[in-house]
Amino acid sequence: MKTPHIFHLRRCFATKYTARITSTAPTGRSLAAEVTPPPPLPSDPRGYLLPRRDLICKATQILLSPPPSSFSDPFSDLSDYLQSLSFSLSPLEASEILKNLKSPSLALKFFHFCPSLSPDFRHESFTYNRLFLILSKSTNPARFDQARDLLSHMHRHAVRGSISTVNILVGFFGSGEDLERCVALVKKWDLRLNAYTYKCLLQAYLRSRDSSTAFQVYRDMIRRGYKLDIFGYNMLLDALAKDEKVCSCFLFSLSGFSC
Repeated sequence: MKTPHIFHLRRCFATKYTARITSTAPTGRSLAAEVTPPPPLPSDPRGYLLPRRDLICKATQILLSPPPSSFSDPFSDLSDYLQSLSFSLSPLEASEILKNLKSPSLALKFFHFCPSLSPDFRHESFTYNRLFLILSKSTNPARFDQARDLLSHMHRHAVRGSISTVNILVGFFGSGEDLERCVALVKKWDLRLNAYTYKCLLQAYLRSRDSSTAFQVYRDMIRRGYKLDIFGYNMLLDALAKDEKVCSCFLFSLSGFSC
C-alpha cells in the first residue's frame, strides 16, 4: 500500500526581505536572523517622495496591453505586480499612471482600484484633479454626473481640493448650479483666487450670458491687483455693449486704461 501524498498549504508573501542568520540553537530547531530593511524611497529636497518611473511605466503597460485571453484581468495582474514590491503605490504614482490613461472608464476603474492595494492608501487632491481633467476631455454624456460623483467622493473622504481643482471644475461645468457649487468650494476649502481662476470665472459667466456677474468678477479681480488679458478684456467689453450696459461699459473702458 502506497503512502498517500500529503500536500502542505504554504502562504507566499509578496514582500521580500534579505536576512542574515546570526545564531542557531544547539538543537537546530530555532535560529536568529537579522533582517536588512529595504532602502528608503528617493525624495526631493522638501522631503516629498519622488515617483518611481519604472513602476509607472510597468503599471501603465499592464493596464493598456490587450489581455492575452478573455479570462485574464489586467487589474488582477497589476495587483500581483504591485504586491511583489517592497513599497506600496503612492498617490503621486497613481496620479502619474492616471495621466497615461485616456479612457475615462479605465481611469475611473483604476482610481477606485487603488485603495484596495493597501489600507493606508488615500487619494490626494492631485489624483482627483487628474481624473477631473480626463472627464473634462470626454464626450460621454455621463461625464457631468461622473464628475459630480467624484466631487461627492472628495467630500465623503474629507479631501481638501486646491485652487487647481476649482479652476478645472469651473472650466468643465461652466454654468448653472454646478458653477455656483464650484465657486462655493473656494470658501469651503479656504482658498484664494488667483488670476487664472478669475479668468475662468469671467469666461464662464460670459458663456452663460451673465455679463453683470462677469463684470463683478472683473471688478473684484482689479481690486485684488490682477489684470485681465486682452482676449478676456475684449470678450467682456463686447458682452457689456450687447447687453446695452453703457455705464458699466464706460467704467470698464476707463479701468482698462488705468483712469
